[in-house]
Amino acid sequence: MDQQNSTLFHDLEQSYVMQIGGLCLKIYASLLLLVGIPANIICGIIMGGNRSNRMTTRFLMIVLSIADSAVLLVAVLRYWTMRVLKWDPRLLGPTACKLHTFSVGCSTDYAVGALCALAVERLLVVAFPHKANSIVNMCSVTFGMGSFGLLVVAKNMLIFWLVGSTKPGFIDRTNMSLPMRIGTSDCTPLPEYRHIFKIFTKVDLVSFAVLPYIILFSSNLFIYVKLRNQQALLRRAKPKSSLSRLRRSIREEGQHPVRNEPLSTDGKAITNKNRLQSTLSRSGTEKRPKRRPDGVIKLLTALTLIHVICTLPGTLFTFITSYPKNLVSIRKDVEELLKSGLVMLVFTNNAINFFGYYASSTAFRESFCGMFRCDWHKSVCQQRLFSQCGCRCVKHKQTSGSEFVQLVVTPPGVKVASTRPTERERNMVNSQGSLKESPQRIINAKVDSFQE
Repeated sequence: MDQQNSTLFHDLEQSYVMQIGGLCLKIYASLLLLVGIPANIICGIIMGGNRSNRMTTRFLMIVLSIADSAVLLVAVLRYWTMRVLKWDPRLLGPTACKLHTFSVGCSTDYAVGALCALAVERLLVVAFPHKANSIVNMCSVTFGMGSFGLLVVAKNMLIFWLVGSTKPGFIDRTNMSLPMRIGTSDCTPLPEYRHIFKIFTKVDLVSFAVLPYIILFSSNLFIYVKLRNQQALLRRAKPKSSLSRLRRSIREEGQHPVRNEPLSTDGKAITNKNRLQSTLSRSGTEKRPKRRPDGVIKLLTALTLIHVICTLPGTLFTFITSYPKNLVSIRKDVEELLKSGLVMLVFTNNAINFFGYYASSTAFRESFCGMFRCDWHKSVCQQRLFSQCGCRCVKHKQTSGSEFVQLVVTPPGVKVASTRPTERERNMVNSQGSLKESPQRIINAKVDSFQE
């Protein structure tokens, strides 16, 4: 009697744990959809518009964001409907089963391939800097991604032959997908192709997990070593170059002393030097900012860690429970719950690249914060510091007599002097009647020269 009570209590406890696990999966799938899709869209917009990166890098980041969003819409949405609505769209018929499995396979493979392509593109640029424009360009990258897409489609075309609707009762242990028994059939591998499907899953495991690990780790290691060597060379050459620049600047200053030129009556600088600096500062937002080599390894390292952390547990679980015979013995319902959780962890890889970008890229953080701090769509520098345009904007309040708004454009690191207009300048502007002919707001741009 006591043994029966203990067995019943154990079964109730396991049932309670399964219910808690199912509820957690429902909440987690909802969060992946609500957070992952908008985050991927933001990543595609910001990283695709970051002019500090090459055009090919921006293109691959956009492709990666689109592929990740496709995985969430195709795979995670099906898990959400299966867990929350108790409905599996694969069971609508044999065609729906084959088409959905094919779509999930293509989207996941292409997303991983886009990440590897980004690593290889950065590797080629760092390894061959003088030939980067001829080796890595939009034509070669577009052709490579298109060819890879055709290869992914050809590989997953076997799903239309191997997978179909079967009667309940057949569950393949190598399939990471969790079949949901709602109707009279299941979307599983066909029994007559069971051995062929095992070979297919092994090839898929190598192409989805093992090969990307090798590509990502080797690319990151090579880029890290290459950048370290370049930084060491720069450190050794810096004292000589700085000394020569110092001597040249002293010699030039002795021949051409620098003077602080006054402003003309229309608010423009008189000297050609200040006019040139003003032109460069105004067109600075149109030019590509200076690239930071250390940001490359940070970004790739963050994306690699996200991919490995999210996919490695599922890969190890599949290998342990499928390939070594009788290595572990797990209850069928517990195994299905673990598979569902690990699959959701794999799909997390397609939803949290935003956090990797935010943690590793300074430009991404500034662009993302700029979307909420000012008029980001007009790219106007107002009351905040932009590292991309390299300028500092100071807005003064309305003064007596007229309203002056002074935009002080200075190089980063240079102390800004007082730019409030003097009484003489205001009298000169008022005496010429510029307030009647021009708009009421007068913008005086004054470019300060470098001060030692």
